[in-house]
Parts: sequence; C-alpha cells; structure tokens
Amino acid sequence: MSEDSDLKFNSFVLKITGEVFRSPSTLNRICREIAHLPVKRALVVGGGNLIRGRTADWEKRLLFDRIGLLSTVINGLLLEETLRRYCDPFHLSSLPIPGVVEGYSKEKAEGAFLACRPVIISGGTGNPFFSTDTACALRAVELKVELVMKGTRVKGVYSKDPEKFRNAKFYKELTYERVLRERLEVMDQTALLLLAEAKVPLVVFDIFQEGNIRRILNKEKVGSWIC
Repeated sequence: MSEDSDLKFNSFVLKITGEVFRSPSTLNRICREIAHLPVKRALVVGGGNLIRGRTADWEKRLLFDRIGLLSTVINGLLLEETLRRYCDPFHLSSLPIPGVVEGYSKEKAEGAFLACRPVIISGGTGNPFFSTDTACALRAVELKVELVMKGTRVKGVYSKDPEKFRNAKFYKELTYERVLRERLEVMDQTALLLLAEAKVPLVVFDIFQEGNIRRILNKEKVGSWIC
C-alpha cells in the first residue's frame, strides 16, 4: 500500500476492452494491478470479444445491441470471479439478473467506494444504440470521478488506425475540441461530449502493457491525454 500512497488521482473509471477477456493471464494481471489500489475505482466492461452491435446491419442493430449488452454481463462475471482472488469486488449491472447480478444505482456504487471495494459495471447504459463508451462516460460523471481511462490494445490515439497504416501519427495530448472536430477514433461522440462538458480528463492507453494503470495514476506520460 505504501508505494501507492502518492497517487495523484483519488478516483477513476476504467473502460476495459473486451479483448482483455481473450487472455486469462492478461485478465488476471489487470485484476492484480487494480485490486489493492487505495482509491475509488469503477470498471466498465466491454463485450467486443463476443459481439459488436455496431457492425450489424441497421435492421438487425436492435437485436445485436441487446446481445452485446448481455455479453458485457458475461465478461463482468468473469472479471468479478478473477478479482475475488485478490479483493472483494461489487458487481452491478444496468441489466440486473436476479440471483446473478444486482441492478446498478449511483448510491450502491458510492457505497462500495466508501468500503474501498472495486465496482464492476456491466450492461452498458441498459439501452440499445448506446455504446459501452457512453456507459463509461455516464458513470464517470454520475460518480464524479477525477479521471477516465480507456484501456485498448494500442498505445493511444492516432491520426488513423495504426494497425492498418504504418504512417499513423501518435498524439500524446489533445483537447476534446480537436478530437470532436477531427472525429478521431477515441470514443463515440456522445461519450466525448459528456466528458468534455463535465471537464473530466480522459486517457487512452495500452492496457496490455503491465504497470500502465499505476503509471497513469501517477500522472506519468503514458498513452494519450485528452482534456
């Protein structure tokens, strides 16, 4: 605990990409990093490893989005089980399933914060047509956290897809205004507008690189910082 006593942020929401759930060892390592951080923390779960609603034809979007919401609950359960090796997490879902996962409320999440329990949030916003990025921004604003982190499989924000274009330019720092104006692929527009209005900084980073979460909480220059 002593090595964490000088962390620069006291609260955060972390969006965990569904890609993490393809690797049990990666998931275990991330849980180990998060478990004993002495800060308020919420973990919003993606479901892209199972299904991506936005890739469906518009006629099937409602169905695929509903399946996508359920996939985040599945990943949330996996995250909960893994975290239990190290701490006592509290799993809440915008799609409650009696006997499996409780329904989300701001008050329940804040109660877990006070008890120093990491909060897992699945089920997106509970509505189709809204991404888990929007859910992440919404929960961050509701819970009044100091920082949002979006964990991805690339270093941060680029001018274009770095996995397709070798000449893609990496951005260390950006404003929300520029991200929105240039329509950079960071989060969907709804999420970005919400975070910009609430003035919550966002860091996009490589979650597969060990130690990055703590480095960000110490304000080290990891990933792309947006404010």
